Amino acid sequence: MNPQLTRLGDLSELEPHGQFSKWVDGHDILVYRYQGEVRAMSNICRHFGGPIGYHKMKDGQFTCLWHNFKFSAADGSCLTNPKLGSRMYKLEIRGNEIWVQLVENEGPTVMETLPSAHGPERT
Repeated sequence: MNPQLTRLGDLSELEPHGQFSKWVDGHDILVYRYQGEVRAMSNICRHFGGPIGYHKMKDGQFTCLWHNFKFSAADGSCLTNPKLGSRMYKLEIRGNEIWVQLVENEGPTVMETLPSAHGPERT
């Protein structure tokens, strides 16, 4: 099954700074160019919820506005505290449009994974 994609914006929004952030369906997403590729990560710092992409990327890193936690543009890892990495989003470029995959895995619901109250089915 193909993952559902949501339109995030246009490539032109990356100019002139090479990055932008946008809220889409409850996700604050930072979109940027890194080494010639358009990438996206969560714009919410897991340390205390500050904006990761408030400042322009410098030397392949973003610095959170609130407490200066640093994040790698390459993979979203937190260089200040490795346990607090940022989620990377999968993107698809369609012409000038940027599309994002918001849901990572569309697996069964919780109810579908619970065992039956009557035990295993018998055939």
